[in-house]
Amino acid sequence: MRRIYVDKYTGKIEKTDLYLVKLTTKDGTVYEDLEPRMLFPYTNHTMYITLLDSDERELGFVRDLDELDKDSRRAIEECFKEYYMIPKITKVIECEDKFGTLKWKVDTDRGEVTFSIKNRHSDIKRLYGTPRVIIRDSNDNRYEIPDINKMDARSNRLLFSYL
Repeated sequence: MRRIYVDKYTGKIEKTDLYLVKLTTKDGTVYEDLEPRMLFPYTNHTMYITLLDSDERELGFVRDLDELDKDSRRAIEECFKEYYMIPKITKVIECEDKFGTLKWKVDTDRGEVTFSIKNRHSDIKRLYGTPRVIIRDSNDNRYEIPDINKMDARSNRLLFSYL
């Protein structure tokens, strides 16, 4: 099956489930139960979106969300909010190093969380010289600091030696 490049001229996308969409092409063909996924989820949220069928094969491709009509774009963005739900760290309350494991207590946009990090070199990533930081805990959960420069002074002091 060939890949379908989707834009506002070739197809319409509608949300059908928590993170599933339906694609209706210009010729009226309907493809259901497609999962939109970002090819570059940490660095590019609006470009290079693949639409996977239930067998995880690529059926469609969106080069840029700006090329879709507003309803199709909204449908994909709503799916992403569910699928890529990553808590945003707003404040570091406590950071303790015990026997090589970092134990963090943080405030997030979803409440207070305590987690551990095993390897500070591979589990704390500052993205490509940006102020954005991605943290992976020992249970493989991910957290994000959207802009380290906007953190309070105490949080920055606690984070400084780990970045």
